Amino acid sequence: MLIDPRVNLFMKLIAVIGVVFFGLGSLFMLFMLIRERLAHQPFMTITDKCVIVRGAQAFVVNFSDVEAFEMIQVGSQKFVAIHYKPNVEVQKMEDASFLGRMVRRLNISVGDAQEHLSTSGMNMKIEELFSILNDRLKQA
Repeated sequence: MLIDPRVNLFMKLIAVIGVVFFGLGSLFMLFMLIRERLAHQPFMTITDKCVIVRGAQAFVVNFSDVEAFEMIQVGSQKFVAIHYKPNVEVQKMEDASFLGRMVRRLNISVGDAQEHLSTSGMNMKIEELFSILNDRLKQA
């Protein structure tokens, strides 16, 4: 028998939610990997004026809108926090959907910034990314 009848309904529900959540997450990661390989578009492109991030939700970080970059650590993962100028932070929060505002507030409480960049899955170390971003910010 696949499911033990002695396991209560709550535990079965938790198991199903876990399988669906991690299954969909794995499919999404596979989709992103295949899309990146077929389209020959890198996940992140850094130009003289901006950073273009192509993820689930693609976004652009204009250096003219950024006040500072900061390297932070959440658990064992390192990120580059993007500190926007005050007027840009307000505008980004207003433009976000309800769910987007919740995510931004969570990011602020965890990492002290609305948006973060990571080098997970990239050939670059977080320190290199941080250095490049700060160099471009000084030039902008």
